[in-house]
Amino acid sequence: MDTNMGLKVSSSKTAATSDAEQISKLRASQSPIAISVNRCPTWSSLDPLKFKGYWNNDSHGVLLNTGQTAYFTFDSATRPILSGGPLIGEYIFEQMHFHWSVDDFTGCEHVLDGHGYAAECHLVHYNSKYESMEAAVANPDGLAVVGFLLEAVDAPNPSFDWFVEALDQIKKQDNAVQLPSASLAWMDRAEVTTGSYVTYKGSLTTPPYTECVTWIIYEKPVQIGSEQLGLLRQLEGVDKTPIERNVRPTQRHPPGHSVIYVKQVKAKL
Repeated sequence: MDTNMGLKVSSSKTAATSDAEQISKLRASQSPIAISVNRCPTWSSLDPLKFKGYWNNDSHGVLLNTGQTAYFTFDSATRPILSGGPLIGEYIFEQMHFHWSVDDFTGCEHVLDGHGYAAECHLVHYNSKYESMEAAVANPDGLAVVGFLLEAVDAPNPSFDWFVEALDQIKKQDNAVQLPSASLAWMDRAEVTTGSYVTYKGSLTTPPYTECVTWIIYEKPVQIGSEQLGLLRQLEGVDKTPIERNVRPTQRHPPGHSVIYVKQVKAKL
């Protein structure tokens, strides 16, 4: 399913730069995909991913029920910045949204080693060398999407409390509520800077399915309470009925397509 394409694990900073450039040249495919982690080439030479200004941003965010998903964005010109890892340059945060299904095992779009989860959260960024999200989509290096797999558990996760309270207020389509940047603090955990992830070149999972995305999918899921997650399924869609499922099925891997498993190395101070 995944080929190593002659890719080698390297350790120097110079090699890390060339590794990111090599990843940028991988063949893109449609997303999402099912990934066999143990068949992926393993790299540990990439720079750590850097998340700047997400949960410690002075701006406020807005959570909106679009009729298709719960959609979060910041309401100011100051946006978080993603860099490092397989990315060349900086990527500007545009929006975050969720995918889910009718049960706790088929709501994720990406599948790792055959294991499905309750939901998947996507943080969408566009390349800072383009003037806007719309301009970036037209380019193969236009977007970077970070995916977190959400695992439903019995106990609620207090880190999601802000979002849970907000979801309860946006059940109707087009309803929105303001949230502080601290509502993203569920991301503030060691795995974000040191956790392993898979990366590949792929597409948007919603129309027009443009192949312009560098995907970064964290291996370790984020736990969320089953009751907390249930509020996503109560959001109303365009026909005023609950949005019970908004996932795209996994797509076929084309020949020559590669997925890379990245073990992050903690940056030295």
